[in-house]
Amino acid sequence: MCDLVARGTDWVVLSYVSNRAWEVAGALLPAGSQTLAFYQTDVAHVLWRMCAPSGNLKGHLFHICRDVQVEEHKVSYLDLLLDIWISSDGVVEVLDREDVDVCYREGKLGEADLKAIAAEEKRIVTHWPVLVREMDALLSDL
Repeated sequence: MCDLVARGTDWVVLSYVSNRAWEVAGALLPAGSQTLAFYQTDVAHVLWRMCAPSGNLKGHLFHICRDVQVEEHKVSYLDLLLDIWISSDGVVEVLDREDVDVCYREGKLGEADLKAIAAEEKRIVTHWPVLVREMDALLSDL
């Protein structure tokens, strides 16, 4: 279940509160953790800001994707599998590369997908502080 936090003409921020504990890249997110998810039409990633129930930042997770569409009552996108975790202390970890490789070998991802994934991975790894600041600035205006 999610709640609408904010909406623009081509973007939306949704809030999710986890009812169970889970883990991302070794970071434990207890039940009650909140994820603020930023979706923007035609952007090649989805950005999640993940906080413990106390509000302390655990990290940011970028999901590389394509075909992001933000509509009045629906968000959709095609997940291209590669995720990038940025811990609260700024350590970058690329996740799920093996899933990308398997899907490519099975014909579920093509050459164009691999090029798009590589380009967006490079952009995120290089510019993640700017991308996070943009989301934070948007949220601070609420």
